[in-house]
Amino acid sequence: MYKLILFTLMAFSSLLGACEKDKTNTPDAYGDGPKTPVPAVLQGGWMFGNFSTTEYWDRNPSEYIGNGFELAIAFKFNANGTYEQYFTSKTVSGGIATYHQSFTKGTVEINEANKTLITHAHSAHYKQTKNGQTTENRDLTDKEITRTTQYTYEPATEPNGTKVIRLKMNGTADALSFLLKF
Repeated sequence: MYKLILFTLMAFSSLLGACEKDKTNTPDAYGDGPKTPVPAVLQGGWMFGNFSTTEYWDRNPSEYIGNGFELAIAFKFNANGTYEQYFTSKTVSGGIATYHQSFTKGTVEINEANKTLITHAHSAHYKQTKNGQTTENRDLTDKEITRTTQYTYEPATEPNGTKVIRLKMNGTADALSFLLKF
């Protein structure tokens, strides 16, 4: 009888844990910052990337370490005025490959007349790895998050037919071309 009661309590407590609501994709996960509907031309997943042509090999010539520098930035703009930003970079120095990755969620304001886009970050997560070992993996503090960033944008189409938005962050000279990927 004791085993039956213990089993029932364990099963019930595991059910309670399984019923907890996943808060990662609720509207609250994006915060309550200012937002406007995202026009169809900007909806979807946009990606920019770059890498160096310098390659590094370990002292053991059979072990490839990678490119000297890699960078990727992606935005996902949702119709309801929310966004997600993905960032990853990799550097190789002194035989150590270091990755920096972040994931940010928030709201976005679009002004189609002025071609401006303002992101309002609500939360961000950061991860760092060195040679495949995680050295940091945490949510960023409020002080570490850049809450508001303003961009100008210009939708376009590449000669091969790929849709692109050219984003220029305020204070920078050149726009980056983000290709529609997902």
